[in-house]
Amino acid sequence: MRDNMKVLDIAPHRNKRQEFADKFRSEGHDIVSVPGRREALKLLAEQSFDLAVLDAASDLYDTKELVQELREGAQNDPMIAVFVAPRNRPPRQRLTGRTKNVVVLQDGSVDHMTRMIHLAFTIRDKDGDTLDAVEVPLEEEDEALESSQA
Repeated sequence: MRDNMKVLDIAPHRNKRQEFADKFRSEGHDIVSVPGRREALKLLAEQSFDLAVLDAASDLYDTKELVQELREGAQNDPMIAVFVAPRNRPPRQRLTGRTKNVVVLQDGSVDHMTRMIHLAFTIRDKDGDTLDAVEVPLEEEDEALESSQA
């Protein structure tokens, strides 16, 4: 995985998302926060990002549409992380349409979420190819959450 990633954080209003951005920043990654969809699409057309972060349930945008717009409007091929609220997980295909390079993560500990993003990049970089949409199964996720909080 890249040593220093450029991350586009779209509408990071929730505390968990702000903690996530702070964690990535503390690891030396560059975080660019934008208030919504329009600003995100404009930046993605002008600059390259390694990762775009958004929420599955936002009052500011339709997540499924935004994922598609990010895929079409990006200058490069960024990984897209979609955070869903605990135990309120919609089916992956409804959210992402099984779009490549999309990681759907249930909110948990910030350490767990950052590890899942790092894992997705490691898998992608190892093969030098893009990922199919990824979702951590609930059983494995519960285990990972418990071990990350211990």
